[in-house]
Amino acid sequence: MLHGVPLDLAGPQGLGLLVLAGTAASVINTMAGGGGLLVLPTLLALGVPPGAANGTMRVGVLAQNVTSVLAFSRSGLGELSLVLRLLPAMALGAFGGAWAATRLSDAMLRPLFGGVLLLWAVALLVRPGRFFDPPSEPRPAGWGSQLAALAIGGYGGFLQVGVGFPLLALLVSGLGHAPVRANAIKVALVLGFTLVSLPTFAVAGQVLWREGAALAVGGVLGGWIGAAWQLRAGATVVRWFVIVTVAVSGVLMALQH
Repeated sequence: MLHGVPLDLAGPQGLGLLVLAGTAASVINTMAGGGGLLVLPTLLALGVPPGAANGTMRVGVLAQNVTSVLAFSRSGLGELSLVLRLLPAMALGAFGGAWAATRLSDAMLRPLFGGVLLLWAVALLVRPGRFFDPPSEPRPAGWGSQLAALAIGGYGGFLQVGVGFPLLALLVSGLGHAPVRANAIKVALVLGFTLVSLPTFAVAGQVLWREGAALAVGGVLGGWIGAAWQLRAGATVVRWFVIVTVAVSGVLMALQH
């Protein structure tokens, strides 16, 4: 039992659905962001309470980003110095956000999720260009970037869904990195703060490990597919993937309110 939830709430068909959802979500997350819009509703539809769904989805996120980081690293992408500079603030924010989420009841989380997702719908649809239009030259990560990393980590720790979008906005539009390199940095940062947020949910008893394992299988597959795809196709496919994902994510977020 997990807070009154039987561990067999998802049968073979449900677990298979989670593998498929985890695969699709991981491709989307590696390419842009918003894959949680598939995973979170799937878990809720299978009867997982909001708090446990919020924690369980991070098992797939962890597996996805381990795979993506390895794929990008083998191609020489990423920027370790920038990851190390931003990660402490992001991890601190993630711990605070995850801790706050575990303190709220499912009755409070469900409408709160809807309100947050509605706000995302507006933010995503107003100016999607911010996610892939870098300035002419990269910029150093100053205190403004640290504050942004703290806020993004806080949001990612609290909800996770759509966290790739503000990260891309920071890395591409804010710091001037090309889309593919920004994605490589993004997955490393998400991996880092997930290593903080997932244990926080686990300690609170809000992780279903069998369902999380199904998501992890999909996460490994999707993370590899997403990284390999953009390494072959380059920035063009990332640009269009972000445009489509931002538009679809915004609509779905609004409909889920």
